[in-house]
Amino acid sequence: MARNDDDEPQQRDFIHPNYAKAMSEHGVSWNTLATIRKSKCPQCGFEFSLTYARTIACRGCPMATKNCPKVRCAKCDHEFYIQEMSHIGGSEFAEKAVAKHQSKVERNYNEQIGRTRHR
Repeated sequence: MARNDDDEPQQRDFIHPNYAKAMSEHGVSWNTLATIRKSKCPQCGFEFSLTYARTIACRGCPMATKNCPKVRCAKCDHEFYIQEMSHIGGSEFAEKAVAKHQSKVERNYNEQIGRTRHR
């Protein structure tokens, strides 16, 4: 019988607890790890991090600083929810925490460079 890749269970790409603990000892939170972890666009397969997506594809969007629960691929502009990223694992709680964290990073950056308006 021919093997079909679609029949295999999808492996969850998670942030190992020991790695997260080691990074937290150096001041890096789990939310920061989640925003810089690369994920694949479900439409085109492009690999990128949430931070990269918000910097490139969401640049100027007012929702980028308002806890937006979505990610936009910088290559094909496909938009999907943060909880669909493999290392978030479908968790609504993690999605909200990561969205809030990334929005705070965006707001702080905008304040530092004096940007007050969006597109």
